[in-house]
Amino acid sequence: MRAKRQLEFDDLIRQQSISTAFQTIWDHNNNQALGYEALSRGPKNSYFHSPLTLFEFARQSSQQHELELICAQLARQRFDKQNVNGHLFINFSPDTLLYIYQQQGTQCFEQLIPSKGNLVIELTEHLPICVDEALLKCIQDLRKLAISFALDDFGAGYAGIKTWLQLSPEYLKLDCFFCEQLLEDGKVSTAIASLVNLAEQIGSQIIVECIENAEQYQQLVNLDIPYLQGFHIARPTNQPKLRKTAPSTPVVTEPYTALSLASSANIVSPNLSSKKLLTTILEDKTINSLPVVDGQQRVLGLIKREELLAQYSGPYGHSLNQRKTVAELMDTNPLTVDTNTTLSEIGRKLSQHTASGLDAVFIVTQNSKYYGVGLAVDVMRKLSDYKLQLARYANPLTTLPGNVPLQRSLNHLIARKQSFDLAYFDLNNFKPFNDICGYERGDKMIKLVAELLRMHLSKYAHFIGHLGGDDFIVIFTTQNWQPSVLHLLSTFDSRREALYRQKDLDAKGIVAKDRDGQQRFFHLSGLAVGVTRWTAASQLSIDELSERASLAKKYAKRNHWSTLYVQEGDVCDALG
Repeated sequence: MRAKRQLEFDDLIRQQSISTAFQTIWDHNNNQALGYEALSRGPKNSYFHSPLTLFEFARQSSQQHELELICAQLARQRFDKQNVNGHLFINFSPDTLLYIYQQQGTQCFEQLIPSKGNLVIELTEHLPICVDEALLKCIQDLRKLAISFALDDFGAGYAGIKTWLQLSPEYLKLDCFFCEQLLEDGKVSTAIASLVNLAEQIGSQIIVECIENAEQYQQLVNLDIPYLQGFHIARPTNQPKLRKTAPSTPVVTEPYTALSLASSANIVSPNLSSKKLLTTILEDKTINSLPVVDGQQRVLGLIKREELLAQYSGPYGHSLNQRKTVAELMDTNPLTVDTNTTLSEIGRKLSQHTASGLDAVFIVTQNSKYYGVGLAVDVMRKLSDYKLQLARYANPLTTLPGNVPLQRSLNHLIARKQSFDLAYFDLNNFKPFNDICGYERGDKMIKLVAELLRMHLSKYAHFIGHLGGDDFIVIFTTQNWQPSVLHLLSTFDSRREALYRQKDLDAKGIVAKDRDGQQRFFHLSGLAVGVTRWTAASQLSIDELSERASLAKKYAKRNHWSTLYVQEGDVCDALG
């Protein structure tokens, strides 16, 4: 049998009868695909169709290097034919990578770089990874070709922190364990958050694999994972298509902005001589950077201590620069943000700015005038804490944020005197449905509401939350959300039927005990939505606003069918 399998395998290698599928790796910060991982398979309906079987047989037959190179070459050829942009992730075992490098040098790998993208070599770890001088020299030479590296299955097998630190890969792919246990064990979220912080300091970007549902995806978004991969993002396909919309994510506006991090700092005039500035900096070692501001408090640039000292170093530094002004030596393109900029947005800007790194400084303005300075390290620390809080306060069934994040969002909007609409969503006749049809179907109906809220309202919502049970809250800070809510109600009415028994659908309701213990008929569950508006002129407290939203919801619940009521003043107007 072994001999027969060997003949079949040799024929497979000779004919290169290997299929390639590409799976999207999603960049949720920039709302686009980072790239695609190439996945190789043997012929369909053959013994070698499974990649585990295919590559294990190759190892046992000492044909691993040959197979991996063929798979890589086919992946590159087929990727170019797809006419898509992005990184191409190709798997290599470290042994094969080093073997090919020692036999053929860098030329073979250069030919694997796609014509419209970049190559990322994903190091797999079926055997212990021996990080020696030869492997490090190989990686160093390949990086000169702008080839990047990813360490696969981190946290399992042989891919551990030691290997991570030795290789310093551009990407770190977490083992499937992290995603699989994410919703089951709270310690996993803490571990992931710690890895994100460590990765930022080491210079790696985290990729989480095996994301199979919206709950996992949204929890990872809360933890600020930059790159995500799995069936919930996209299934492997021979012809990858550019995704036009992001997977559903919770819409929660952060209560923290640049204002919370801005601190006062000495400023400097653009006309000051660089010689005087040098004297000031040498006398005060606490000065690391100085915003350059004109007489109207407009930001013109930034002077950095290390760069100024570098200008004056060397035999001709003083003679060349002592007559120059600050304006001639300053960085004219510092990162500048408004006081209302969220921490996530600052983080994205920092990652794209030339002055990236935890020691980077950004300038904060208010009404286009200088306000203060902030540090990247403070942004990352506070943002990490906030993401952990979101994960901690999220509803375990829907992973939507709960009451604590809601209160923060409301306080934030009211403090800014920003008008908004508060929508209270509640299910009609949910308790009898849950009692008769079972908690399993009850949970599915609650998840259905959460799914529809994300699907239909994410574009318009400032906040989508789950208070518990069948109560949901949505905050709108923009207009024109009403048609989407009405569409949501219509969709709910059509999809709820799959959760009922056929006899319930035939009767258009169920018979169950009411709160007094009496048997009576209940119509099929509808979704009631009550909306009230807050403005600075109304002077409503959060408690008063909550009472008004509850009143609007009660008006909506007077109908057993799905209904939207909007409260204007003390009057509720039916919209659907």
